Amino acid sequence: MKMTRRRFLLISSGCLASAAIYSFIEPNFIEVREVNLSLDLGIKVLHVSDFHLHGWGSREEEIVELINRLQFKTDVTLITGDIYDKYTPNLDLVKDFLSSFKGAISVLGNHEHWASGKYPLNKGLKVLEDEGVKTLLNEKIVVKGVEIGGIDWYEDETSMGMENLSRVGEVDVLLSHTPDVIELNPRAKITLAGHTHGGQVCIPFIGPLWTPSRYGVKYASGLFNQGGRYLYVNRGLGESPLLPVRFNCKREVTILNL
Repeated sequence: MKMTRRRFLLISSGCLASAAIYSFIEPNFIEVREVNLSLDLGIKVLHVSDFHLHGWGSREEEIVELINRLQFKTDVTLITGDIYDKYTPNLDLVKDFLSSFKGAISVLGNHEHWASGKYPLNKGLKVLEDEGVKTLLNEKIVVKGVEIGGIDWYEDETSMGMENLSRVGEVDVLLSHTPDVIELNPRAKITLAGHTHGGQVCIPFIGPLWTPSRYGVKYASGLFNQGGRYLYVNRGLGESPLLPVRFNCKREVTILNL
């Protein structure tokens, strides 16, 4: 059958409409990724990021059930920020959600800081502490003989980022909300980050259209080797309510064998 201009436009419009509808469906799916690295740390970590809690429903129940199941297979759960934001209805929701994350280690992201007008940081940190989540504010902790450090959000100010890193010092695993920290040469065998959401919308054969990074989409998601220093960027488990869609960029939970 000859492809007329009208037929082409109809098919194209149909494909675009289908893609738009699917982008609101894909946030229901979670990919569990497992990454093996020969770092000789002898530890298995569960890496999660960017929950952006806005309510309680089937998605949140699925995340909690999944985390509960995977925590039995790993040594420690590491959270790289943006647990809540200014659109989170109340901190009781955060408290209930984190009740499954006992013993987790976290850093803060930009959204916890940006929400401080609604939820002062000391109150947010108290909720995390009450639920057994240790928040690293430019400090480090030892878990099973492995040094895990965490830097606070630094608003893309290089001097502040360098100061935060100097306070943490040399560690085995570094937690940072933003992957951009890898360009500041952190003294860590591997840095875990989030923040980008993987771009949320990734065009086949092209990739993500945009990420909130000064390096564009360079560190959108996945594993990177920077001269023997590793970076892993998690796509996150939530989205901003201003853009509650995903396309070719599923929510992610990561198990890293280090």
